Amino acid sequence: MGGESGSCWLREPDGNDVSDIAAWLADPGIIRWFDFGQGRQALPVLALRLMMQSGRHRLRVFGSKGHNVPSGLVAVSDLTHAFGTGSFWVLRDSRRPACTDMTRLASTEILRDVFETHRLHSITAWAVDSNVRSRRLLERIGFRLIGLQRDCHVMHGSRFGRVLYDLLPSDLSSGSRSAGDRA
Repeated sequence: MGGESGSCWLREPDGNDVSDIAAWLADPGIIRWFDFGQGRQALPVLALRLMMQSGRHRLRVFGSKGHNVPSGLVAVSDLTHAFGTGSFWVLRDSRRPACTDMTRLASTEILRDVFETHRLHSITAWAVDSNVRSRRLLERIGFRLIGLQRDCHVMHGSRFGRVLYDLLPSDLSSGSRSAGDRA
């Protein structure tokens, strides 16, 4: 990935990455932050493979140079929407190697790519209100706060709100100048 941090990589996932991604999407510590529709927080391997092959989703794995295993996944889903929108999500395994700004750089790269390639006009994202790290990342990328969906996310039997964001192409370029996200 570009800029000052030449120690990170970003690429399309391949068959060798499926087990890593599937393990992340089965890990209760990771999936508690997600909702893949109708309250499903896990994503079965078959669904993951379909996402990788579908034109509706753009997925990329990222990691630290010198390490072949990915440290995270960035994705934009629902790309076929007639109104030129998509939905951004990211996960990062804190137990894997990291380099400076890795998550922010990978996120910015995929967002820039889908804006250009798919001619999107707006990308949405949300984070559980207690997930300060994700909220900070979204804001540093350039996402703008657009609202709060209250009492709608369940983790460990407790209910939380979701902070809602959107991003326009012009927001992305101004948000990418922020100082570094360390993970």
